[in-house]
Amino acid sequence: MEKKWTKEQQQVISLEGRNLLVSAAAGSGKTAVLVERIIRKITDSVHPVDIDKLLIVTYTNAAAAEMRERIGAAIERALGQQPENPHLQRQQTLLHNAQITTIHSFCLSVIRNYFHRIDLDPDFRVAEEGELKLLKSDVLDQVLEHFYQEAKPEFLALSETIATGKNDMPLKDAILKLFEFAMSYPWPEEWLYNCRKPFHIQNMEEFEALPLAGELLAYLDSISSQWALQMGICRDLSMEGDGPFMYGPLLEQEAQAMERIGASSTYQQYYERICGCSFARLPSARKFEGDMEKKNRIQKLRNEVKDSIKKVKEQFLFQSPQEMVKDMQKNRPVADMLVETALYFMEKFTEKKRERNILDFNDLEHFALKILVEGKTKEPSRTAAELRKNYVEIMVDEYQDSNYVQEAIIKAVSREAEGISNIFMVGDVKQSIYRFRMARPELFMEKYNTYTQEESSRQRIDLRMNFRSRAQVLGLANDIFYRVMKEDIGGITYDAKAALYPGAAFPEGEPGMFEPCFLVVEPNPEEKGTKPQELEAKAVGMEIKKMMESQMVTEEMPKDGSPGTLRPVRYSDIVILLRSMGSWADAFVKILGELGIPVRASSGTGYFSAAEVQTALNLLRLLDNPRQDIPMAAVLSSPIVGLTGEDLAVIRTACPKVKFYQAVMDFASKFPGSLTGTQQKKLRSFLDLLEKFRKKASYTPIHELLYQVLEETGYQAYVYALPGGEVRQANLEMLVEKAIAYENTSYRGLFHFIRYMEQLQEYDVDFPLAEGEEAEDVVRIMSIHKSKGLEFPVVFVSGLGKMFNNQDQRERVVLHPSLGFGIDVVDVQRRLRTPGLTRRFLARKTFMENVGEELRVLYVALTRAKEKLVLTGVLKKAEEKLPSLQAVTAEDGFLTFLSRLGSNTFLQFLLLARSCAPENCPLTLVKQESLKEQEVWETAEEGLTRVQLLAELQEPEPEWEGQVAARLSYEYPYEHEVAMKTKVSVSEFKRRAMDQALAAESEMMFPLPEEPVAGKAEEGQRERYIPAFMEGVQEENIGAKRGTAMHRMLECYDFTRPPETLQEQFRELAEQKKIEESLQPFVRLPAIRKFLRTKLGARMQAAAKQGKLCREKPFVMGKPACEALEGTSSREMVLIQGIIDVFFEEDGEIVLLDYKTDKVASAAELADRYRTQLELYQEAIERAVGKKVKERLLYSFSLGEIVPV
Repeated sequence: MEKKWTKEQQQVISLEGRNLLVSAAAGSGKTAVLVERIIRKITDSVHPVDIDKLLIVTYTNAAAAEMRERIGAAIERALGQQPENPHLQRQQTLLHNAQITTIHSFCLSVIRNYFHRIDLDPDFRVAEEGELKLLKSDVLDQVLEHFYQEAKPEFLALSETIATGKNDMPLKDAILKLFEFAMSYPWPEEWLYNCRKPFHIQNMEEFEALPLAGELLAYLDSISSQWALQMGICRDLSMEGDGPFMYGPLLEQEAQAMERIGASSTYQQYYERICGCSFARLPSARKFEGDMEKKNRIQKLRNEVKDSIKKVKEQFLFQSPQEMVKDMQKNRPVADMLVETALYFMEKFTEKKRERNILDFNDLEHFALKILVEGKTKEPSRTAAELRKNYVEIMVDEYQDSNYVQEAIIKAVSREAEGISNIFMVGDVKQSIYRFRMARPELFMEKYNTYTQEESSRQRIDLRMNFRSRAQVLGLANDIFYRVMKEDIGGITYDAKAALYPGAAFPEGEPGMFEPCFLVVEPNPEEKGTKPQELEAKAVGMEIKKMMESQMVTEEMPKDGSPGTLRPVRYSDIVILLRSMGSWADAFVKILGELGIPVRASSGTGYFSAAEVQTALNLLRLLDNPRQDIPMAAVLSSPIVGLTGEDLAVIRTACPKVKFYQAVMDFASKFPGSLTGTQQKKLRSFLDLLEKFRKKASYTPIHELLYQVLEETGYQAYVYALPGGEVRQANLEMLVEKAIAYENTSYRGLFHFIRYMEQLQEYDVDFPLAEGEEAEDVVRIMSIHKSKGLEFPVVFVSGLGKMFNNQDQRERVVLHPSLGFGIDVVDVQRRLRTPGLTRRFLARKTFMENVGEELRVLYVALTRAKEKLVLTGVLKKAEEKLPSLQAVTAEDGFLTFLSRLGSNTFLQFLLLARSCAPENCPLTLVKQESLKEQEVWETAEEGLTRVQLLAELQEPEPEWEGQVAARLSYEYPYEHEVAMKTKVSVSEFKRRAMDQALAAESEMMFPLPEEPVAGKAEEGQRERYIPAFMEGVQEENIGAKRGTAMHRMLECYDFTRPPETLQEQFRELAEQKKIEESLQPFVRLPAIRKFLRTKLGARMQAAAKQGKLCREKPFVMGKPACEALEGTSSREMVLIQGIIDVFFEEDGEIVLLDYKTDKVASAAELADRYRTQLELYQEAIERAVGKKVKERLLYSFSLGEIVPV
């Protein structure tokens, strides 16, 4: 059935010959429309376009892959209708090389093809993020060292202005941030030079010509309009019949004063009128008998204006315009030096990257721009003219997240220079939530406000129909954003053009079932133990339990547009969205788990805070330098050693005057009786292990060293046994992979690897925690950012009472992407520091833009739900605050500028917006006491059920007991004959050897202390290392899983491909489900990689290319029972069955190989253990193929050796 498109969608699909901006609201089918436009172009019967003539730019690699897949599927469908169509067949071939790509991948292809035009070594690589953080840190240290040695007065003044005491970190951060802001512009040096202009003004006329002054005047205009509005409301209320008329004359004067301030047009006028403004005392109203609510509201609104005026005076009008100009001039040397330092850092950082022949993502953009645009004229280059011929149209997805460099690149390869409009842009500025990545939504808004909706060469189309959500969800979102999102704070005015309109049909449910809910949780101030996030999680958990009893959702929507049918909700239908994860996600997982609700948190961060990762990194720190107190104490108290806090105190008390490492060493040798025997052994054996691996660290690759340490300590096996063990083990595997990535950088050694990881952590380059096995029916918790582009039947938007993060406004240097930077005015002689006007205003401007971004984040959150939306937040003294909450709105229905500016949580915005129409969003106040009561009732009900069940049980009759016992204990007299086997596996022959293998593996992983003979211990004999958690533990299951996983990977591995593809092949096999998810954490890629690089691996690759490599071959052969079975002399034939890991033909003979993951002490021990098995395999192969087995080999992954047998 052909899809029906709306009129606007049809326009987007079909319009040609123009630059087209599509403003696509949430759930409006943006991707489907974009794909359809592409398909129509390549299947056009009159002017078909080849797919490789379209440049399609997406925001992420995942989005590019999805787009390519969708286009491929559409071509397949078209071929199904026209299988002989040569043009479609050609498109299927061209699709693989089509330019469906991220902007950085496109830039990379430009650089690869035209590197010679910018004198670039073609053998460059794109650096890993951790390597770049480390390099930036090193270069920063060198830059500061250079300037400190020069000791210019300007630099020393800069240091005094920004650095804190002896800490240079604020100065380093300022330089780095200034550099990052500059790199988001096409010409970064030019942007940095422009940052100095505010500090070079000579008078007020020059100040008011600055962009900064224009923004400041616009702010004063907005806020003074708010004052005039509120004072006008006060005046009007006083003049109403039951209003406080005695206030009228004074309020009239004050309202006129506010209007006069609002009429100002220069900074001087604002300064004079605001600073000259004063408020007299309101006349006495003791005998007033009118509407007290009006009287109180007047006082409240008037006080808000007074407070706001006071703040504006203190923040922006604290000095005369003339004094302000002098202060800015006074800061000129410091500002110039900051720019000079940033430019010097840019130069040195570029030099270091060139030395290493590496590029970062900024380089990809800027080098591509250098190739495509002439630096002097800023016009498209000859290369751009060549490239633009390749593209009939350029399509940019998620355009709201572009920056100025990307805009310049797209413009250069478009045909605008030839007078042809061929750029298609689609996005939604209301979902621009990547300001921290230098996204510039104003690029979108500039076109949104200038492109016409009429037929033109620059046209805009709005997609407003939402095909995702029920009308109830959209109604709430519209009600909220009609009140709070406006261009001054939010980037766009949310009006009828921006609103969401329902476009999908849903089945009807019970009345109220799909109405949005708003839960405000009030903590009890007298109960100090419960954290707000735990309290809110409990409220959410209780609501989920209610839903599981009655909530319905729609089955998968039919493609014919009909409403579909309802079904009961599942846990997997429910998602909890949080602004940030961290402690909030942890609290929700904990509390929901306690309530019996299956839950999983999907975090984009948290890796470095995982206990197992911290322990492994601390262990590496000790291998690099054991004289580190905190890592030493952390490892000793971890499960690896298992000392208690009391034990550590005993060590420190015994050796109080030395470093903790020395104290541990002295304690182990001089105070053997101070700890228990077991603890003393743990300590000594760990120190021996530390010494052993410290020696290895000098010559062992870091990933191999880490792998060996985790294996020998057994820590990886331990974390697997914990709750969430698969995720924990995968986290350690990820650390090994990070070590491999580090070894491919320009840095070397364990010391730099630890720095590398610390830099990633310090600069918030966190990783997502590894995902465990995908659970089917669980409640998911994720960040709002991660939910973008997704949809879910039931959505809880929680943590709404959490304060916005305003840290960047409190920095010593406040940066703004278009207005430059602001700094304090410092008088070094008098040791005085005063925030300058630029710093104060840029802090306010940044706050406003941050709040605007938060509103866009809230929009994303509220538009994820398909059927049910629940809002939750914690509010202290909620019962007291909620009744008095009343928003002030302007004539256009929006909350006033002052109201919106004063909100610093999502909850404040939502409650103020709701107060305008409370009937549209019912609110439930959830008190802490009521949650406790509910919990008690549930517990009581569960207890009652158990009592009732026990009452139903009866004691059995004695004669029945006897009969049952007799039947259960009966033994068949000919059992041994029945048990006679007619078929046995090879494993029967090696049973005893395998028992020994398991015992040996257990002993190596969990070595048990032997009973010492008194007085017979050899001098200097070392104790085997015994991890605290492993004493006496058997881990057959883990050993078996490890063996199965390694065998499965090698069974599926394509030996015809080079060993470098191992990681890629593993990902492919995992995605194709050829390796079970439960086995994936046990695949040891570093160990397999080592095997593939052996001569034997090369021989197997050669055999595979000749088609002579056989793997996992089953066999059955007959042998006399007396040889096959124990305890019988029968010569009757029994069948032997088994599976051979590997054999291959080489020079007309057979090479037999078996993989082993056992932990053994020597190759000889392994050979003895498996000799019988390989003899059977040899016999089976020689019988089956009629060729001689010339070599019998084992490969031990534990030893990393090939073992002849």
